[in-house]
Amino acid sequence: MAAARWRGQNRGAELGSPPKMLMKAASDSLSALALGHQADLAILRAEYDPPPPSPSPGRTGPGLPPAPPGAPPTGTAPGR
Repeated sequence: MAAARWRGQNRGAELGSPPKMLMKAASDSLSALALGHQADLAILRAEYDPPPPSPSPGRTGPGLPPAPPGAPPTGTAPGR
């Protein structure tokens, strides 16, 4: 690929000529390698970097203890 580009043979070459065919073959092989690399990364990330667990329903916020079962709701209290 570098030799054909360096000599400038692929610029004015016809579509079925050897320099164009060489450039297309090199491009296709690089595309296949890039797709394989992306698939490998996706598999590795799924295995070794799983998403964080979702918070449990009884939690009020990150790092806070769960609310007691019979606790009144927080917020403004009705007027007395």
